[in-house]
Amino acid sequence: MENSNSSKKALLPLLHQAEKLRKKYRFYKTGGNLFILTFVLGIFFLPMITYFNNQWITEVSRNSSGVIFQILLVFYWVLYFVFMIKANRIGVKYRKVEGEILQPVLDRLIPGLKYSPIKQITPAQITESLLIPSYSQVSGNKDKQQKVYNMGSGFASGKVGDTSIVMGDVKIINQSFFGSYFMYIPFLTHLYFAYNYIRPWFSKDHSVDHMGYSFFGMFVIIDFNKKIRGNTIVLPDKLEKRAGYFAKIIQSLKLHRKQLINLEHTEFEKEFVVYGTDQVEARYILSTAFMERIVALKRKMERPIMLSFNNNKLYMAIQHPNGFFCLPQHKNLITSNAFELFVENISNAIGIVEDLNLDTKIWKV
Repeated sequence: MENSNSSKKALLPLLHQAEKLRKKYRFYKTGGNLFILTFVLGIFFLPMITYFNNQWITEVSRNSSGVIFQILLVFYWVLYFVFMIKANRIGVKYRKVEGEILQPVLDRLIPGLKYSPIKQITPAQITESLLIPSYSQVSGNKDKQQKVYNMGSGFASGKVGDTSIVMGDVKIINQSFFGSYFMYIPFLTHLYFAYNYIRPWFSKDHSVDHMGYSFFGMFVIIDFNKKIRGNTIVLPDKLEKRAGYFAKIIQSLKLHRKQLINLEHTEFEKEFVVYGTDQVEARYILSTAFMERIVALKRKMERPIMLSFNNNKLYMAIQHPNGFFCLPQHKNLITSNAFELFVENISNAIGIVEDLNLDTKIWKV
């Protein structure tokens, strides 16, 4: 906390600059999001309105009400573009100042960790992690087809001790759903689209600033320093908490997640479900001590975490409603604890190597 306070004092001029931009950006961004929400709800309900009020729609289109409606529609889109253009321009300035604040914070936490604002965690790396589910593709080459898109940018890379780490902010759009057989189910695509845009307004775990993304938050890639032949995936076990024993039956049917791995650690199995290609290798990776450290890390983060072990790397994803490497946009940067939370998130991410004991000789080949 003392280190955070001294950092805040040193960066106070930049924080004041960022706060002015934050207020403007927040206003235009929220306004633009309301326009999008109105449009999505319109698309969702228009077919039903047209079906049940076909005669009324025909009459409106023939009289002066139709002209008024068209004028209002043009006015709606003009306002929308004004809000979005202003939000984008102010957002660019805001993110630039955010980057100027971030590097000194990284230097204080661990020297040598460098932030690159333009570079990003690539879609190939996200796909390689196997943390984003895939579906049966309707056509095309499954191996060459890109299934996810990262709209986020900026990552920090370097070493924690002798262990290489890359961590960045990701905003993932999962396109595999729209290229799957699910899109042929009537209204399912419309429901999925509406769900992704409406959910953030009613959930504390999702931000309206990231509507339309299937995942946004922190993505970390760490050298595991151990030879891995197959892959092992560790996911939050929300189903287990709700359905108990019968959850195991349901989970075993998730064929796209390989084999269900049953582990003999009560605390771990309450929090996570594990899939993998090799039962023996999964148990070798997830030793009792390692599972206890993962449970402790989850409690420390106070958020659901996803991990995978593939190609001699540990991948980890943790959802952050306001994004990672991002100052909280819903709090005053000067008078609230926004900066302290910003530093804490970064410190927790850097501490993953130590928390999971990944820098000890036992993990080296």
